[in-house]
Amino acid sequence: MYLFLMRAVNLLFRVLSAMILVYCVLSWFVRPGSALYRVYCFLDELVEPLIYPFRKLTSGVAYSTGVDFAPWLTLIFFNVLQNAIYLVLRSIFL
Repeated sequence: MYLFLMRAVNLLFRVLSAMILVYCVLSWFVRPGSALYRVYCFLDELVEPLIYPFRKLTSGVAYSTGVDFAPWLTLIFFNVLQNAIYLVLRSIFL
């Protein structure tokens, strides 16, 4: 049971991280009407609610530098959250 939960948590956070990274890359290149625009819109609906709280925190930096750090902060937060979940699971099962 422990290994199953660990693998499930790992898979969840890997998928979320990959979606955020693909979303960021597509945001640089995809334009309305292109073949990947529908994929970008789909990812936007899934990923933007996860990034939005960090975007609110970093809005001043993004406006002054032109660089949006919210996706990277989201990935860091997911890494910390994943490690916290691992610790909780480990304390429960081991």
